[in-house]
Amino acid sequence: MSKRQQWANICNRVDTCALTGAAAFVAGIPQSEVLINGPLWCYFYALRYLERADYTTSLRIRGSQPDNNAVVYGAEKYIVQALQNLMAEGQKPSVLLLESSCAMSLIGDDLKGIVRKEDLPFPVITMDCGGMLGGFAEGYTRAAQRAFELLLPKQATERKPLAVNLIGQTDFYLQGAADTEELRRVLELAGYEVLAAPGSGSSVEALQHIPEAALNIVTNIELGLAPAQYLEKKYGMPYIIAGLPYGIEGTLRWLEKLHAVLPCPYLAKLQAEAEALQQLANAKNSEARLLWGALWFDEVLVSAPPTQALCLAQSLRTEWADMGRLTVICQQSLPQLPECEAADAVYVVGQDDEAIEQYLDTCNNVLVLASSSESSVLYRRNECSFIPCNIAYPAQDDIFFSKTPFVGFKGCLHLQERLWNKFSADLLQKRVR
Repeated sequence: MSKRQQWANICNRVDTCALTGAAAFVAGIPQSEVLINGPLWCYFYALRYLERADYTTSLRIRGSQPDNNAVVYGAEKYIVQALQNLMAEGQKPSVLLLESSCAMSLIGDDLKGIVRKEDLPFPVITMDCGGMLGGFAEGYTRAAQRAFELLLPKQATERKPLAVNLIGQTDFYLQGAADTEELRRVLELAGYEVLAAPGSGSSVEALQHIPEAALNIVTNIELGLAPAQYLEKKYGMPYIIAGLPYGIEGTLRWLEKLHAVLPCPYLAKLQAEAEALQQLANAKNSEARLLWGALWFDEVLVSAPPTQALCLAQSLRTEWADMGRLTVICQQSLPQLPECEAADAVYVVGQDDEAIEQYLDTCNNVLVLASSSESSVLYRRNECSFIPCNIAYPAQDDIFFSKTPFVGFKGCLHLQERLWNKFSADLLQKRVR
C-alpha cells in the first residue's frame, strides 16, 4: 500500500459520510428517531460513530434492512415494515429522520410518498444521503435545513432583544454536548437568552422559537454557516461567525465580538469572573512549573474539524503553552477558515495531502492534539516520539467518562490540566527509559 493510500484511509477515518452527519443532527434532538434505509453495514457504520458520544443512541436508530433484490426493485416494503414496527412498539418520536444510503438513493424510492401513505402521527424528515452527498458536515447541514423547513414557523415572528441561537453545535463532536452547556452558561451569565442550539439538545418545541432570536451565533462554521444563511434568507435573521471560544482571553474576545453586534448587559460581570479564574490558573501553573519546569513542546500538531482546530490552536500558543513549531490540520475544507495567526502551517485534508503525509513522516517529539487516527500513523513509526491527547473522534488514546467542556472558562481549566498531565507523564516516561 502506497503512502498516499495510507493517508487516504486515515482521511476516511477522521471524517464520516453525510448519512452519519444527518443522523447526528436529528439524534441531537431529544426523543427523536432515525431510520436508515440501507444495508446493515451503513447502519452500523453510522451507529458506531454516534454511540461514541451517546451510548443510548442505539435505542433511537434503526435500519430497514433491505435484501439484495431491493437494489433492483426498491425498498418500499422494508421501509413500511420498519415504520409499522415503530408504531407497534408504541413509539411516538418528536421527529423521525428517514434517510437512504448511497445504494438506496440510486434506486430512487419516493421517501416522502411512502411516509405520506402511512399517515404517521409525528413529523418526518426525508432525505437521500451517503458518501456521494459528502461528509459529516454536508449531511448535518442538509438535515438542519430540512428540519427547519418542516418544524419552524412559516412566518417570521417578533424578535426578543437579547435572545440568541447557537448554530453549528453537535453532541457528536468529542465533548460536544458539554461544550454546548458551557456556551449556554457563559452567554446567560452575560445577559443573553439562549433560545435553541439545534442539533445539540434543543427539543422540537425549542426549535420552533428559533425565529424569535435577535442574532444567530455560528460556532462550528462547517456545521453552522449554511443553516444560518438559510435562516437569514427565510426570516431575515442576522448572524455572526463567532467560532469557538478557547481559553480565558479567547472567551473574553469571543464575548466582546458578540457584544459589538448585540450589546449585553453583564459583560463586566464576566470580566470579573475571568480575572478570578486567571488568578487561579496562574497559581496552578506556577506550582506546576516549580515541579516540572516550563510547559514546553518542541512540536505541536492540532488536527480536528476546522473551526475547533484553528480556534484551539490560537489559544494554545497565546495562552497555555510554549512551543517550537505549531502545525494545524483541518479535517474538512471550508470556504472561509477562521483566522489562526499562531499557527506556523495550516493544512486541509483533501487539499494538502502530500504536505500532511510529509509532515507525519518527519515530525518527532510532538504533542498530538488530534484524534486516534493521527496517532495511529505515528504509532507505526517506532522511531517517532509523540504525546497523544485526543480532542476529536475517534478517541482511543484517552478515556472520557465525564462530560467536561473544551470551550469557555470551564474548558480552559480542563485543557490546561490535560496539557500538564500529558507533559509530566511524558517526562516521567523519559526518565524511566
